[in-house]
Amino acid sequence: MRVSVKLVVFRHPKSTEQSPYCGYSGYCPQLTYFVDNQSSVDDVVSIVKRHLHQELCHRIRYKNLQIRGWEVSENSAIPPIFTDEEVVHLAEQLYEVKIVEPQIIELNVRLPNAQNLW
Repeated sequence: MRVSVKLVVFRHPKSTEQSPYCGYSGYCPQLTYFVDNQSSVDDVVSIVKRHLHQELCHRIRYKNLQIRGWEVSENSAIPPIFTDEEVVHLAEQLYEVKIVEPQIIELNVRLPNAQNLW
């Protein structure tokens, strides 16, 4: 089974070429997870994928995903659905900025076995 979530990645508006202190940011509403101050889009994607994998591994032990509206079982994990517009709007609310040129990335991962990583 594959699991898909949406991630909006954007160059933080306070970043500039001379002072990229905020760098790239990202937000995944299905995980209510955000990432800041990364040097590239790939870095944001990698961090969110790692977090998604951990959440999926712990889907039976912890109720984190169910609290966020997921339907989970030993053999499946179905996230809530958001449109691209909703994903951007939620990120704008979280960061309290107007996002220019957002990149919507669909993360599509294989469902790992439910296990306790720690």
